[in-house]
Amino acid sequence: MPKPASLSVRLEPELNKELSAVAARLDRPKSWVVQQAVREFIDLQLWQMSAIEKGLRDSEAGRLVSHEQVVAWVESWGRADELPMPECK
Repeated sequence: MPKPASLSVRLEPELNKELSAVAARLDRPKSWVVQQAVREFIDLQLWQMSAIEKGLRDSEAGRLVSHEQVVAWVESWGRADELPMPECK
């Protein structure tokens, strides 16, 4: 297993205080909490970028749902005659 990389980061005093409090409550080192936070942030960013790229490819290929279809669908939420989610053409 490769040796973990070290990283130096400057934190605002209040953020550092909150980090220390979270680490203490979890009974974990601050480095562990930071590792988890960075992992979650990176995972979210990668998912979001992938979803945006897929949406752009779908748009370029003409796989779209009209604004009117989306509005009608959203306005039907909670009604007895709720519409199914519109599908791309």
